[in-house]
Amino acid sequence: MITLPYGIADFRRIRREGMAYVDRTAYIPRIERLGSTLVFLRPRRFGKSLWLQTLANYYDVRRAEEFTDLFGGLAIGRTPTPRANRSFILQWNFSVVDPSGSVGQIAESLREHVSSRAKNFIADYKDRLPVKVETEGSATAILDSLLSAVRRTPHPLYLLIDEYDNFINEVMARDVETYRALVHTDGPFKLLFKAVKNATEGQGLERVFITGVSPVALNDLTSGFNIARNVSLEPDLAGLCGFEESEIRGLLEQISQDRDLSPEAVEDAVATMRTWYNGYRFTASEGNGLVYNPTNVLYFLDHLHRHGIPPAQLHDENLRTDRGKLSFLARTAAGSGVIEELTEGNGEIEIPELETSFSLDRLLTQLQQDRGSIVSLLYFMGLLTLTDVPGRLRVPNLVVQKLFLDRLLEIHLPAPGDTYAARETAQRFFRSGDLAPLLAFMEEKLLPVLSNRDRGGLHEMAIKALFLSILFDDTRYTVSSELELERSYADLCLLVRPEMRRHGYRDVLFELKLVRRKDLGKTGQELREMDEEALRRLPPVARALDEAREQARRYCAALQRHHGEDLELRSYAVVAVDLERLLGDEVA
Repeated sequence: MITLPYGIADFRRIRREGMAYVDRTAYIPRIERLGSTLVFLRPRRFGKSLWLQTLANYYDVRRAEEFTDLFGGLAIGRTPTPRANRSFILQWNFSVVDPSGSVGQIAESLREHVSSRAKNFIADYKDRLPVKVETEGSATAILDSLLSAVRRTPHPLYLLIDEYDNFINEVMARDVETYRALVHTDGPFKLLFKAVKNATEGQGLERVFITGVSPVALNDLTSGFNIARNVSLEPDLAGLCGFEESEIRGLLEQISQDRDLSPEAVEDAVATMRTWYNGYRFTASEGNGLVYNPTNVLYFLDHLHRHGIPPAQLHDENLRTDRGKLSFLARTAAGSGVIEELTEGNGEIEIPELETSFSLDRLLTQLQQDRGSIVSLLYFMGLLTLTDVPGRLRVPNLVVQKLFLDRLLEIHLPAPGDTYAARETAQRFFRSGDLAPLLAFMEEKLLPVLSNRDRGGLHEMAIKALFLSILFDDTRYTVSSELELERSYADLCLLVRPEMRRHGYRDVLFELKLVRRKDLGKTGQELREMDEEALRRLPPVARALDEAREQARRYCAALQRHHGEDLELRSYAVVAVDLERLLGDEVA
């Protein structure tokens, strides 16, 4: 029976306990060729910690006798490099450093972590260290003492730093001045990295591998740590973190045997994960395929293996912190503009080029004016991904689209309770199919938000984004915008997830049209005061409704042909009369 390592980043435990492991050890020789001091950036919970533990066990001199047990059968086990099992390993994990309090308090938490890891180092290598290592004093003094002991041995030191920017990013978001005091001039964060830089200059530190999310803190260190090579966009490392679909199918094959899943259930699972978790691309070079978010995949597969059905909620709540950062960006001028463009368009956005080197001061300047740094930061957070067109990025999948739509709703409905009221309105619509209350809520709460826009830029996509922001419900539906149906595209389609059909939910299709005020010869006041029947009789409105009904019928027929008897479809034709009114009908 397969054991999935969901939430486990301990390579040694995974291998010793026979858990499922997707082999990434073929990347070890590539890493060695790229340099001795490397920085590797990926979004949160994308497998970086497990990779560091793989490196730790491969290079650690203590694991030489376990090499066959840990790496036998893996790519690197067949062709190990000369550096295998010849180093001391020192690990720092900055996610455990407390970001709260004053500069002095944060510096002390950082010092305590360095001291604690030095004590672990002493315990690990006590029989190999010829002199005492001091674990008191400043962080840099502790590192110097440890290196002094290492130089008296035949073994070099390999330093692994996990989540280098975790606590410092928290400080950055909370208090810019405290952040500056930590990373600039003689701040404790900068001094520690200066000490690491110095240690690589013949002081016993042979190799350094650093993981993190964004390059901001490293760039703010400036000359304090200018020796590292950022390999995050290297084509040879594009698949280092993340799953390919063939690898997911291999895991599913074992799960299907344990749970006796039908071939149809397996294909449904693959299709669901492809829609929700796939789509990440970490290099602009051609020939590299897309990868899936590994945390979400293991979350899904773990639930499927334990219960025989997919999870009701398709996004892992452990990724919730990304929402807070996105909410912060949504409150800025450039950030809210980027979110609106991504949700109201096709999910793509263009900038001159991806920025891989920007400081906090530059980022703060851009927040109110230039979207280039915002878009680049969203890429490093895992909320946008690369395409094969330079400078063009896109939303990778539905998990991220949901995050953007939630923030769009926050932008449009900032008043306390309004967002909850929107969700309640959507749930009543899903249960009853009654369109009128949904349109009334949107007309009262959402249309006025758009009224200050340049009307020349108003388009159907903006109206569709409003519907998406309210109706996007991953627990009950698979939501598709611009769903292709027999060489045409339906505006908005919500198909009930297979495991939710027994609860009485019905599939929903919307065809949306926009009639501009200039085509009606009416003022906004006149449109607001006109009764609905009179509004429907206006020729442009009547034509738009007829066209929406006809298209909805055609899309319904195509969906029925594709899905057969499983479909229980309700379809709706909706017309937005500029930014003043919403009219709609259920289509028979």
